[in-house]
Amino acid sequence: MPSEGWDELAPRWERGRRLLWESTRAVSEWLVDRLDPHPGDTILDVAAGTGETGFLAARRGARLISSDRSPAMVAAARRVAAALGVRGVEFRVLDAAALDLPDASVDGVLSRFGYVLRGDPPPALREIRRVLRPGGRFAFAVWAEREANPWMTVPVEVMVERGHLRPPGAEARRLSARRNPSAIARLLAEAGFGEPEVEALPVAYRFADADELWLFASELRGPVAEALRGLGAAERAAVRAALERRANRAGEGFELGGVALCVVTSAPGMEARGA
Repeated sequence: MPSEGWDELAPRWERGRRLLWESTRAVSEWLVDRLDPHPGDTILDVAAGTGETGFLAARRGARLISSDRSPAMVAAARRVAAALGVRGVEFRVLDAAALDLPDASVDGVLSRFGYVLRGDPPPALREIRRVLRPGGRFAFAVWAEREANPWMTVPVEVMVERGHLRPPGAEARRLSARRNPSAIARLLAEAGFGEPEVEALPVAYRFADADELWLFASELRGPVAEALRGLGAAERAAVRAALERRANRAGEGFELGGVALCVVTSAPGMEARGA
């Protein structure tokens, strides 16, 4: 998605961040635990969105650089930090594919669901390796292949079947195919990282009721939300009904599950802390 698209999405993510955070917090905690930031460490959070993952590192005493390529997302993260009372954070507009930071200038890097595997080879991996000091750790999460993530596929399938979106293209299928442990290990090795630890972590977006499920699809799901904006009331209602039929029931509410691949690796050159 172009940065302008993320700028437009940022206010919606800020409004819906409670839902997003509660559903995926375990992923962020895994990443920060494996990164193991110490007081005084400089930690870069890449594609930070509204910033909560990096804020966990800041609460451990690290100096945090919270970054996103979208200025609106960076502004949202700044407001969230103020609301949560998080200190010691520098907010930067940075593109993961061309980080405006010196070589070997950070002690650790975080990225939760950023597009760090996009490209051939992925430029973000090269840049993260460049700015990471020898022995520093890189902890990131990506979604597993599309088929393992109904939260991703169900809303899109509804929109495709009703003629409002095109099926995922070749690039989306290629990116999905590399979201597995062996492909990730290969890409990291090619970028100069060490052997990774990869753990598949089940994730579930849970919705208290039909309204919350609709908020997720119509406000927070990027291309789906954009396509929905152009539809009339009757067709929006039809999409909503189809989505409710496809989502799993969870008590009085709904659930869309998924699988996150959580990864930690290090930059060779000095023994990584805790190794």
